[in-house]
Amino acid sequence: MRGVKQALALPILLATSFAAWAVPISVAPVASQEVSGSAASGFVLGGGSDGSVAALAVSVVGGEAAAEQALEGKATAVPHGLGSVVLGGGAALGSIALLGGGSASGGSSAVGGRSRIRPAHQPRVKLDSSELASTPKPTSWYDGLDSIKVLRPSDSDAQKVVHEIWSQQESWQGHFNDKRYAILLTPGVYPANFSIPVSYYTSVLGVGLRPNQVEIDAAWSTNGPNGHATNNFWRSFEGLTLRSPSVTWAASQGSPIRRSVINGKLWLSDETGFASGGFMADVKAKGTVMTGMQQQWLFRNTDLSGGVLCPNGWNYVFVGVMGVGPEAYQACAGGVTAKVTAVPATPRIAEKPYLVQEEDSTWNIYVPTFFANATVGATVDHSANWERKLSLESDVFIAKPGDTAETMNRGIQGKKGLLITPGVYEMVRPLVINTTGFVVLGLGFATLIPTSGGAAVEVADGLSDVRIAGLLLEAGTPKSHGATAPLLRWGAGKFGGITGGKGAAAADDLAAKVGPYGRALGGSPAGTQFGAAPTGVLSDVFARVGSFNYRGCPIVRADTMVEINSDDVVLDNTWLWHADHDDCGTDPGLHLHVVGKSDACYSEHGLVVNGDRVTAYGTAAEHVTGGNMVDWTGDGGEAYFYQSELPYHNDSFSRAGYVGYAVAPEVKSHAAYGMGVYIISGTAQSRGGYLMPPTARVQNVMTVVVIGDKEQFQNTVCVVKGGDGSGDHCLKPETCVPASRCVLTSLPGWVLTARLFLDNDRGASDGDGLIASASAWHSSFLLGLVSLPLLLVASVLAHDRCRISDRARGRQCNRTFGENMMEDFQGDIGMASLRFQQRKREGWFLVSERGLL
Repeated sequence: MRGVKQALALPILLATSFAAWAVPISVAPVASQEVSGSAASGFVLGGGSDGSVAALAVSVVGGEAAAEQALEGKATAVPHGLGSVVLGGGAALGSIALLGGGSASGGSSAVGGRSRIRPAHQPRVKLDSSELASTPKPTSWYDGLDSIKVLRPSDSDAQKVVHEIWSQQESWQGHFNDKRYAILLTPGVYPANFSIPVSYYTSVLGVGLRPNQVEIDAAWSTNGPNGHATNNFWRSFEGLTLRSPSVTWAASQGSPIRRSVINGKLWLSDETGFASGGFMADVKAKGTVMTGMQQQWLFRNTDLSGGVLCPNGWNYVFVGVMGVGPEAYQACAGGVTAKVTAVPATPRIAEKPYLVQEEDSTWNIYVPTFFANATVGATVDHSANWERKLSLESDVFIAKPGDTAETMNRGIQGKKGLLITPGVYEMVRPLVINTTGFVVLGLGFATLIPTSGGAAVEVADGLSDVRIAGLLLEAGTPKSHGATAPLLRWGAGKFGGITGGKGAAAADDLAAKVGPYGRALGGSPAGTQFGAAPTGVLSDVFARVGSFNYRGCPIVRADTMVEINSDDVVLDNTWLWHADHDDCGTDPGLHLHVVGKSDACYSEHGLVVNGDRVTAYGTAAEHVTGGNMVDWTGDGGEAYFYQSELPYHNDSFSRAGYVGYAVAPEVKSHAAYGMGVYIISGTAQSRGGYLMPPTARVQNVMTVVVIGDKEQFQNTVCVVKGGDGSGDHCLKPETCVPASRCVLTSLPGWVLTARLFLDNDRGASDGDGLIASASAWHSSFLLGLVSLPLLLVASVLAHDRCRISDRARGRQCNRTFGENMMEDFQGDIGMASLRFQQRKREGWFLVSERGLL
């Protein structure tokens, strides 16, 4: 929704004091010292005759001047690591106290960190005293990157740094620019009133192992210049503890909250103006969560101990949430049918990988445990909830702006991970992942743009436990090029794909190392052992097709944004967007009728799923023009929360019969929870928001017409028979509350049974809907109840004969006489409880390669 209302900003400034620790130590001038260890912030120099450390030099903050003062015997406070070290004049240096991290040698103590003794094999370098002042500063992986800001609690200019980023990225000037930022907050308690405004292409990341290690007042976002938060995209925070009594996160798609603790109230919108979110996971909200003017939201694995209030909104989905009971859900719904969908536990998930600065100032990527059984609530202990960590120094290739796909593909050879720093990367060839257990982590909405018809990211077949997180994929291939590969393709597809040379061979080894998966309700290990690792997880991966000024307003195409061809992949927060506004002719969010260059771009699908047992949490696909927004052909799929807007300026989408979410008629098992498809503007008549097979398990699907007539959705769901659609049965909504929001809480049971007994010419036509066809289906349902016991008896009697008959052929019989009798009723139909399709006749018996479905 794009409109104009007065924005209401919420200032967030509260105080908590931060005490810097200081430990006096003495320094004796010496003729020479020995390098005994190093930290990210400087060198610790030692070598006194008594084995103690004689001087400390080269701090990132203190620098050369601090080294000179130390040698002169002057008392100097030098910030070091995460705390500070005080150098005092005197005759000898007995020990160094390191606070919050760092390293020491020769009798050291650590407070809030750990001591690090120089390994015996480490080379000892002789330095003359005169050379200490000119010793170069140690390099860090982020040196020279203006797009990464590493802040510490002791930094006096931290507020200025974050405000300058916000000022550049806020409002229209930041909406589609080429700047990307990651603000990394090292562990500690930050000063009172330190809060971070967050705008476009900015991620605020606490880099402690646990969120309670990084404490600030707030990270916040408020309405944009259109008076709403409906354009507040591509921003995030994670790994933080927010201590303010009230925090506002007025944001929409592509703006996740993860791995955080919020001590006060959390507002998901301003008090006025709409917002179109949203996603949070692994969050503990101790105060009340106010959904405010949010249209929809997914809460996954969160602790809402302060409760939730939902005065407005259309679609709120809670998956694996603690602290909210039936009464609270009922109050949240407020009497509005299907406004709340509550799923007790998350069936399978791994949290997003994250960056950590260790107590010794080294950096690692932590890879959270994959849980293959039901989980509830946020992570209890992050220090115990990881299965491996990757050293940035030895295990990870770090991509920086200017790198190409070629340099990345070369760089990751022999590595376990890829860290893509904030920036825009144009790619002639795809980034290819062909190693089991590989991790790709983007920071600050790192943007990959394929320009020659290929994918941005290709994941090979046959891999296990691949993680891809934190990327923005953008179409860059000219529309005139012709058909393109998906922006991200997982597994081989119609363009061929790739095969992982290292994947299959390493899968068993990785599974053995990973050990048991599964977290019991409440977050403790369940001890369930699985034979292989999961295929992989996508976390916070966003894609877009549009024309933007920073690239010269090109007309581009991406036929599919994300395509999943492998089995057992988990998608966790994806937004797949064909731009409905741009900075190339369409005023962002103010004039819906103005057609811009993005409307001339081409897209066919947001998400295509061909793999089996794919699970998707928090999927949004919008404004795709050339086909169904989501096309799902794989069996056993599950989708928790979906949001879609039909294109504003392309009524041919609806006239062609395309819908927001389509599951193929041959699919035997599919589950969909909390789904919304919207028409914001336009005049076309859509046959429905969804196409579903009769075997689908559906809970709370809705259509909404914001500007227009609710009858523009002629139906809510069409149950597909296949072919040319002549056998489809379309269902009217159960209710429309409010008037433009129409819902169907489930597919009626008679749909499944009736297909067993009625041919395509019987029952309701597309327009007749639920009420008109009820009596016809009712008689068929009664027939099914009478016939079912007879079919089961016949099946049992024929079982032995079937088995003997097929044993003679050397084949296993998986179909019985009773099941073949059902072909005589209808053929190629599914029974409600068994959900099978008949295959082919072979004498009296039907044999299937896959067995009973």
